[in-house]
Amino acid sequence: MTAVHNPASEPAPTTSSSSSPSREQAALVAAGILLASDLSLDTVLQRLVELAVRLTEARYGALAVLAPDGSIADFVTVGLEQAEREAIGDLPRGQGVLGLLMADPHPLRLTRIQDHPSSVGFPEHHPQMTTFLGTPVRAKGRVFGNLYLTDKGGGLAFDDADEALLVTLASQAGVAIANAQNFSELQQRERWLQALHQTTSAILARGSVESLLAAIVRVAREISESELAAVVLPHQPGSSRLRVVAVDGHRSHRLEHLELPRSGTASHAVMRSGRPRLVEKGSAQIAWIGKAGVEVGAVMVVPLTVQQRVEGTILIARPPAGPTFRPEDMNLLDSFAIQAALAIDYLNIQRELQRLAVLEERHRIARDIHDEPVQALIYLSRRLERLAAEPELTGPAASQLGEIRNLAIAVADGLRQLTEGLRSETLDEQGLGPALEELGERFSQRAHVDVTVRIEGTQQRWPEAVERGWLRIAQEALSNVERHANAGHVAVRLDSRTDSLRLAISDDGIGFRLVRGRPVHDGLGMLGMRERAILATTNVPRPGCDRSPSPPPTS
Repeated sequence: MTAVHNPASEPAPTTSSSSSPSREQAALVAAGILLASDLSLDTVLQRLVELAVRLTEARYGALAVLAPDGSIADFVTVGLEQAEREAIGDLPRGQGVLGLLMADPHPLRLTRIQDHPSSVGFPEHHPQMTTFLGTPVRAKGRVFGNLYLTDKGGGLAFDDADEALLVTLASQAGVAIANAQNFSELQQRERWLQALHQTTSAILARGSVESLLAAIVRVAREISESELAAVVLPHQPGSSRLRVVAVDGHRSHRLEHLELPRSGTASHAVMRSGRPRLVEKGSAQIAWIGKAGVEVGAVMVVPLTVQQRVEGTILIARPPAGPTFRPEDMNLLDSFAIQAALAIDYLNIQRELQRLAVLEERHRIARDIHDEPVQALIYLSRRLERLAAEPELTGPAASQLGEIRNLAIAVADGLRQLTEGLRSETLDEQGLGPALEELGERFSQRAHVDVTVRIEGTQQRWPEAVERGWLRIAQEALSNVERHANAGHVAVRLDSRTDSLRLAISDDGIGFRLVRGRPVHDGLGMLGMRERAILATTNVPRPGCDRSPSPPPTS
């Protein structure tokens, strides 16, 4: 809510200390009608202060709106110019005389503010004030705020009639505020219902999880009238870190894909308790947002819960000078988060079903390749071997048959590797590291070559296409070692970081003879590896060879 200096355009009732009771009553009735004529809470609050000033002939008026924790959430003023408000600076904290009504919500009247023991003086650039009249404003059974008036006209003190009039006006305002709050809550619920409808539409559209997350944070920020909204999930199952997977709002680019520690954060606390949490501005639990260069005010965090499992959180933040969140805001966002979590879970299930269908198709293709082409090539190689052994077949013909036989064996071996890559259960279930260890063990047994596999860095999973591509690179590299290197030892090293992946395969064999940076025998195997990754070929040692594909970071 923004303080406005200019009075309302509607004609407002006026009275004075010399007015008759009938005129005062008529003025109060008119004031009550004027307060009730609008359902905008901001407008009602501004009119309340303006009416209080006019009815009591005060020079200054203010309404301190209280937050749920009792602090001042907003301060609506009349009588101060915009330049004066800017010079004064931050909202009052409720110290001195202002704090008396916060501690004891009853009417208070003073002839001279400075003479009261609780007076702490005025801030720099604040006008000096003398007489004082204040009363609490109650709405929906609680103190909504406190109404303050200072400096009655003519240098007079506020009297009993002024106090009675202000208490009555505050009572009328309480009803108008309650009506405006009810109307605002109805509008808010309608926006949340529309948000749930949008979430359902996103599910029916069968979009990606990423697009759904983007829609969730956008809708959550808009309908909660917040500055920022984000979805925070564990970086990996069992990981000690969290990650911002979707964000929308002011300077959101600073938080995209940001990683943060679990411990000490509001999201971690909510994930442990399973209950929503309100976090005040400046709390250490949201310090990571400020460290990223994004300044926020109050923050609300709610869990994303599916089947009693907390999978992550939705976080929304108000601007630094914005109001705090209300309990009803938390209830509405919590309900939205439940539906959002179900939507995410549904799309994850659909994606898993699609993945399983792809795996089943790969297994079928692998079986077909093994049962038909591979067996046919093995049969062909044996026939060629017998033909080459015929006594009457000598010279170039026998040599050519031998070459054809070797080619058939090489093609069969390549198809076997292809089928292994297509149906690697270890890769599907455990990831690239364990799959490389399994590959190294099988290769060592088949080729009688000592193999060392080292897995370094994180144990995170990468996109399925990335993992399968690097496994195929490793298979092709080991196949080259077996066919060409005459090596006694092969070292396989996988270095997995949060934003990069590096696979290095080296051997102590005869290596490649390079011409202009490329192997002389640059066959289909090397071409296939180049097509799967960017080959960073540096300083190739001899004897031996080092193959180090390093893919670009993937999101």
